[in-house]
Amino acid sequence: MMLDAAGDITSATLKGLSGVPATSAIAIASASDGSGLWGTVDHPVRVFLADQAAHLAVAPAALYAFWQLTGLLGLVGGFFGSAGARIAWALFGIGSLAMIWSTASAGGRAAATGLAALMWALASMFALRGLTLRPVVHNHPPQYQFNPALHLHATIPAPTPAGDDLGPDNVPPLQR
Repeated sequence: MMLDAAGDITSATLKGLSGVPATSAIAIASASDGSGLWGTVDHPVRVFLADQAAHLAVAPAALYAFWQLTGLLGLVGGFFGSAGARIAWALFGIGSLAMIWSTASAGGRAAATGLAALMWALASMFALRGLTLRPVVHNHPPQYQFNPALHLHATIPAPTPAGDDLGPDNVPPLQR
């Protein structure tokens, strides 16, 4: 029931975002001038999404809102331990770095991407909280004991009567 309600809310939100009128990359660039730390990271993402929206049937503002929603869900879901949200968080960060690298000016490309990587790494401390790469070792005694046993079935010849061992075939070679 709650899952259906959440799906309806998400669907209505995305439909509302897709109805936002399209704006040009210049209008989006003027809305965020790229100053400050956040602007250095946010401005190239906005410009990239605005350029890509020109080839899609969706408004740049809707793409930007969906990008933000993906990051927020990945961050919050990752904080609560969802494996899917942690994967989404990693893909969100890699995609964001790729957008910043491809859109930032050549002179500041490395600095803008490095700054974005540092900001993403700081946020990843929360999104990937509790994630460990150590193997899980369970030290519980086994429920069933396995006792291997080796059973040899050999036939032992019957002992010969005393005095029978002195025949001509039982003489060592050097004593002949």
